[in-house]
Parts: sequence; C-alpha cells; structure tokens
Amino acid sequence: MITSFKSFEEVFLNTKSYYIPDYWKDGNLKYIDHYQPYRNLADLADNFLYGISVMDRVEKYYPLEYYPLHLRVFIEWIERYTFERTQYNPKNLSRTLVERLNDCIYDIRQDMKSLRHTTELKRMREQSLRQKRSMEKYIDQLLLRFSRLIAIRVDFGYREDAEASYELISEHREKLLRYLRERHCGDAFAGFIWKLEYGLRKSYHLHTIIFLDGSKVQESISHGKLIGQHWIDEITEGEGVTYNCNAHMDKYQHCGLGRVDYHDRRKIENLKYACRYLTKYDEFLELVHYGYQAEQHYHQDDPLSQQITSKLGRVFGTARLPPYVPQLGRPRAKK
Repeated sequence: MITSFKSFEEVFLNTKSYYIPDYWKDGNLKYIDHYQPYRNLADLADNFLYGISVMDRVEKYYPLEYYPLHLRVFIEWIERYTFERTQYNPKNLSRTLVERLNDCIYDIRQDMKSLRHTTELKRMREQSLRQKRSMEKYIDQLLLRFSRLIAIRVDFGYREDAEASYELISEHREKLLRYLRERHCGDAFAGFIWKLEYGLRKSYHLHTIIFLDGSKVQESISHGKLIGQHWIDEITEGEGVTYNCNAHMDKYQHCGLGRVDYHDRRKIENLKYACRYLTKYDEFLELVHYGYQAEQHYHQDDPLSQQITSKLGRVFGTARLPPYVPQLGRPRAKK
C-alpha cells in the first residue's frame, strides 16, 4: 500500500541524522552499527514515525531548546504539518496520512537544500572531512611503523543505572589508554582512535579502534575480550559495559578488523571505511551534553538562567604515534 517508501528512503539517504537514533527505543538494548545501510526500507519509515512520537520526550529532556540543525528542521516541519505526537503503526496508515508524511519529507529535503542552511552544513562537512583525513593519515603512519597491525574495535560504556558524565568518561578514557600502553600484552600497543557519543539510555560511551603490533600478537577476539574485561572490572569498578565488534566480524559488509598487512590495499581501505563512522560530525552529543545539564534545573523557575556546569571538549582523537625508525636494508617483502 505504501508505495511512498521511496520518499522515506530518499530523505534518510540524504539527511540521515535528523531523526532520533534507534538506541533511544524502549525495550532491550541492541547493538547497532550506524554506518551499515538499511536492509529494510520499512525501517526508514519506522524511524521517521518514531521521531514524531518522541518529540514530547525530547522537549522534556532538553528544556534549553537547543537543537542541532537536522533535528531542528525535522521539528519545524512536523509542527507545521501538525502531526499528532503519538505512536504510529507503519503497517496501518491511512492513504491521507501517508501522503501528508511524504509531503513533509519532500519539504524537509527542499529546506535542507536551501541557502539558509548552507553555512552550517558546510561547517559540519568540513569538520567531518578534517577528522576523516586525520584518521586516514594516522592509519597510513601506523603502517609505516608496523608491517602488520591487528585492528580491534571495542565500544565502551556504562550500565543504565550508572552515573556517567563527560568528565568521568574522559578520565576513564585516559586510564584505558594508559593500560593499553603500559600493561596490556607487554609492548604490543601500536595505536588508538576514539570517538565520544551519547545515547539517552546508553549515556556517554566510546567507540574505539585499538591497534596492536601484528608481529607480537596473532589474533584479535581474545584481546578485545581482555581489554573489555579490564574496562568493566578495573576502570569502571563494575559499572561499565563493552561490545567486542571483532567477535562479530562476519556481520560487516566491509570488514577491516583483525589482521591488516601493509601491502593489503583492499583490507586497508576496508579498515578506513570501518573507521569513517568515528569521524562523522555528531550533532547529538552537543545537544545532550548541554541539554542534560539544563535538565538538572528543569524544575526551577527559569532553566535558561542556569549556568552550564562544564564545557564540551574533544569528542574525537588519536593516541600519539610511536617514533618512526626507517628500516635499513632490503624493502619489505610481501608474505
């Protein structure tokens, strides 16, 4: 019946970030790789409708009414169309509602192309591009220093009942890096890329790529497990959770994890592809950081008059590179 799924697909492929992420949904938390494409077009419509249904919650949690660009445009247009903020069933929509939804999506797409958003979109693209170039250069520099890397992706976070903060996860990130450098598997540590994010239920969490020297370690899954266990037991003292992506490498369409040799161009490109999500501009982190702090004053007379208690620092970074020692003698041989 809903032949207009094509419109849902187009708006999500071109402006992916304006809707509420999947991990805000009620129910059991499930891992989502945000860089993987949608397999079912109905999921696109489901996310759009879900975004409409939770607008009241967004306004409750973020009373400062500071919204990033894509979410701001989304809110503006669903208010213009006066959609009822209720839970919609994508399989039971009237033809009239479907037509109005697609008209709304069309207007969102046209609005995002307008001149009024040019400057902000350019800033977002430039930041993402800078981070992407930084990440790619970092990987290239690592492969000048190590002929073989073991790439491990582990996501680090906190239990739902834990009291996490930007300051706390920044401190824990430094402890994690110190552990990798000084204690994990001798001197096998090679490099580290990280990105900070926030989820309504997951709170602050880190996406990381950890690089080990492939001449000193041979596989990745057990190392991901050991590192994750250290985060849970030692760094967060039982308050943490982890997800070892290397234990699920068969689920990735372009897998760049595990063993990466300096001469394997396809694997290197897959690794860089897997790292792109870590470089994407994240509007939601700034929203939730300042919005969350405002929510602490939500029941006071004037929440807008309350001072923000902490500034948002770095949300993306890499560990420093080890010294480069040129290899003398014959060039590297491919194995």
